[in-house]
Amino acid sequence: MKHPYLTTRHGSSNFYYRRKIPLELQPLLNRKDFWRSLETPCKTTAISRLSAAALEYNHLIAPARAQAAAEPAETWWPHGLRAVSEPPAYHPTVQPHGTTRVTSTQFPRLVERFRATALDCDVAFRKVLHEPADSDLYDDDGYDPDAHRSLLLEARTSLRRARASENFSDIQESVEEFLTWERVWLPAVSEEFETLLRVMSEAQLGVVEEELRRLDGEGAETPHALPLVDPDDTWAVAIERWVEDAAPRPKTASEVRAQVARFERLVGVMPLSAVAPEHVAQFKSACLTRESIGKSRVNTILSLLSAVVNHAIESRTTQLKINPFGRAKFSRKAVRKDTAPESQRDAYTIGELNLLYASRVYVSGHRPGKGAHEAAYWLPLLGPHTGARLEDLCRLRTRDVVQRAGVWCLHLHDTKREHRTGEASIMRHVPLHQTLLNLGWLDYVATQDADGLIFPDLKPNQYGQLSAVFSTWFNEYLDAEGLDDPRLDFHSFRHTFKAFGLLSGIDNAVIEELIGHAPDSLYGRNEEGEKRLPFELLVDAMHKLSFPALQLGHLLKQTTTSESA
Repeated sequence: MKHPYLTTRHGSSNFYYRRKIPLELQPLLNRKDFWRSLETPCKTTAISRLSAAALEYNHLIAPARAQAAAEPAETWWPHGLRAVSEPPAYHPTVQPHGTTRVTSTQFPRLVERFRATALDCDVAFRKVLHEPADSDLYDDDGYDPDAHRSLLLEARTSLRRARASENFSDIQESVEEFLTWERVWLPAVSEEFETLLRVMSEAQLGVVEEELRRLDGEGAETPHALPLVDPDDTWAVAIERWVEDAAPRPKTASEVRAQVARFERLVGVMPLSAVAPEHVAQFKSACLTRESIGKSRVNTILSLLSAVVNHAIESRTTQLKINPFGRAKFSRKAVRKDTAPESQRDAYTIGELNLLYASRVYVSGHRPGKGAHEAAYWLPLLGPHTGARLEDLCRLRTRDVVQRAGVWCLHLHDTKREHRTGEASIMRHVPLHQTLLNLGWLDYVATQDADGLIFPDLKPNQYGQLSAVFSTWFNEYLDAEGLDDPRLDFHSFRHTFKAFGLLSGIDNAVIEELIGHAPDSLYGRNEEGEKRLPFELLVDAMHKLSFPALQLGHLLKQTTTSESA
């Protein structure tokens, strides 16, 4: 049997109920079709759900038909001249057209709006009540404060009884009316609606008690009715203003947007001011259980989001007073306990280095395009002999190979200090190890364009990073050459530099300075506005650095052959 309203939809495996909206009702409903997912890929099950979907369709169409029938032609006006229409009546199961589905995260703001509106009405009501009664219109003497108090006490007793019995049926109609005028909606049979009844009962009780205090000449100031959703109180606006003021790197800004999308997917879309510590806790738990993200990575995500919220609070973009992400990170102990040993980066052993330097790039002249040709040869040699970050090495220009006090150095970008200060041109000198000089590094540099990159075949990604493609290639190359330990990558060369530096008797503070980790606010000479260790200590350290049993003799022969040719 054919079912005319049963259909499928591109991009979904579920069946749908689809029905055309009658042409004369389309302007009223502002839609041409009615779609409802039957939430099953099974056709038999979908057919059994058609009647319920049809009922929902009829609930949508019936009020529109009645409205169309009630409007005589002579009352027609252009939309721009029509009076503001009253909101559609509340419906317990079908969301009326023109309303917004409210979420529990908006309940606090909804309650604030109710309280502000109710107390504002009380102020206006009192002004009228205390005016002298018009004897021509009323038989009594006017306002009776005792009767007013009696009504309020009766209402307070009723609300307290409802709270004690968890029976809020007496206030349901008033809550539905409030939702109607706020043009928001919740299904009456839902846990969220029960929660709303509970919080609205508390709000009504609070209003009654405030009115009683006002009868005694006390009471607080009437609060302002804040909009249910402040157009500026959003993650999007907060990020936009943070980017404008903080000027983060494009990659960082993209990462923040991606993590906000993750937060809204896992926790829900809500105004920024509605984000509470319990939402952050829910997000952390969901990252661990649903996204399989480690605690260390979760801490990084929380730091990114916290920076945006801090800026929003400081710039008063949000009504938040305390950053819910501020103290939410996992402890170091928890991170260490959570981190799998195989996921931690490690230093290369001498055996692993010898295996790398006996691979195709170093014995067969292999120069892959994805490895940026000569970069595939030199970068893995520079890594353990300088301890520098991959991106800093990739950014080297020919003019960055310089002499200082007669010592050949790399004039590297000081990434740590650049990130901290926001400046893009803070440099540091790293003396060149003798091994690199013996392997012909200076000869290679001399062949490059004087004003260009030392590795011109490296191409930037969308964030301007030169190291991204090379890093991917290098990981694949390690696996292909039998160095498939997941703890090894290019960053492991920094650990290698530190490990063999300590074994060579170099002081840890000097190693930290060489690799760009030095706590420059604590010690050192002032060089161009930055405190650094004396350059002489760095030179001595490079003389001490050794890699016992590292076999590079075959590379020396290649260099000699290349020079003689």
